[in-house]
Amino acid sequence: MRFRWDQPFPPEYEIPKPPSAWLYLAIFVVLLCIFAGGTILTWPKGKPVDSDEFLRTALALPVILSMALGVAIFLVAYDQPAHEAAVRNYTGWQLRKEWKRLVRSRIAVLDSVILVPEPDLAERMLKLEGQPPENLGKVMSLDGIVAGDGKSQRQVMLGKLLTPLMPKLVEAVRSDSFDIVLQCDDEEPAADVLATWKQLELPGVPRIRRISNDTDPEVAYVWFKDESHSYMDRTPKYRLVLAWHLHDAARNASPAASEAAVALLLGMPVLMQEKPDTKRQAWLLRQIVSEADQVDKSLGFLLRAEQVASGHIRHVWHARLKGLAQHSTVGAVRDADIKVEEHALDPAIGPQAPVARWLLPALAAKMAHFGQGGQLVALPHQQGVILNLVVREPDAVNLPWKNEYEFHRVPLYEFSFCVLFLAFVLMANPDKTWDTFSTVMTIGTGGLFLLMGAWRFFSVRVYSDDVWNRYG
Repeated sequence: MRFRWDQPFPPEYEIPKPPSAWLYLAIFVVLLCIFAGGTILTWPKGKPVDSDEFLRTALALPVILSMALGVAIFLVAYDQPAHEAAVRNYTGWQLRKEWKRLVRSRIAVLDSVILVPEPDLAERMLKLEGQPPENLGKVMSLDGIVAGDGKSQRQVMLGKLLTPLMPKLVEAVRSDSFDIVLQCDDEEPAADVLATWKQLELPGVPRIRRISNDTDPEVAYVWFKDESHSYMDRTPKYRLVLAWHLHDAARNASPAASEAAVALLLGMPVLMQEKPDTKRQAWLLRQIVSEADQVDKSLGFLLRAEQVASGHIRHVWHARLKGLAQHSTVGAVRDADIKVEEHALDPAIGPQAPVARWLLPALAAKMAHFGQGGQLVALPHQQGVILNLVVREPDAVNLPWKNEYEFHRVPLYEFSFCVLFLAFVLMANPDKTWDTFSTVMTIGTGGLFLLMGAWRFFSVRVYSDDVWNRYG
């Protein structure tokens, strides 16, 4: 199933009501009158009526024929339509369940380290500790990130990012399924990462990948599956994302954005499937991307997907949004049926560099871990605006099961009809010995049963495939 946010779903097919019992009674009475009346009118005079032949033609034949017709009417009017509806509804239920599972695709934030110019930024932004900082338009620098003791500024910064994560990094490296993804504007940053890794005496030599600041990490579309043609091929169990923006003292130009650095240790889906009890801060849920003037629609899709109950979303974070993207995002959030507090990063710590695309999820994950509810994150994207939720735990897939979705492949009623029909035909045959007619009718009825049974069995695949082809 290819995931899409605007996934159409099949309608719920109505289960027909079975024919009234009065219909079967009427059929029996009519046939009984016809057969009994005809037998009485045509019965030879002087021939005793207490014979087997009289009972056969006047009573047994109408009883068997009325039962055969009753089963046939039940099959055509109820059982077959109910069977089709049950199969289609069950397949639709499966499709909805699979879509809800895909919409809850997620990556675990196992731990994070945030370096920003203002201390305790997340707590202050939510007014848990103090008041939000105000630095609108002010380009800020990180405190304590200076070169010294033979270490470059970048190595000092990397040491501060990696040191708190060392116990978990050791565990991640020992899993033999670990890599590092770098996103920054520095040239060849991998050498400093490896040097810092060695200085901290961390085991092994990690595989390092770098993506440019111009690249929007497609977490939802690449990281949830292996894609060998992408820069994220062979998704590991553990992934360490390191992103930063430091001022370049060698350049004479004034810096345009505040310094910041972030480390996110992520538990990828393969790890969380194998070890679902792995300790984590929060979950990054599947993101949705839309054009700037379509944010209201994308937010509507996100909320209707019920990754988490709308009432549990309490905060919205955004950074680097400008013009139409910012106004449409803020307006969409205000018009949505959610009560949230808005937190803009740029007024708090100055103009933001592309590192904000990782800084905001890290801040949101920290606050989700602190029990502050679901966090909505909005960031600029090449196509417009990207939205995603960060939550402590996503809501489980809750799709009620109905007894009407149950169906069976065993052709019980088809078998009953064929047996009753053959019994009527053989009993109505005036020739009391087994003849060619009896053989032909027996073979024909057996063939009819095989066809009806085969359709009963394979119709499940036919109806199911039809639903998946039209909606899947």
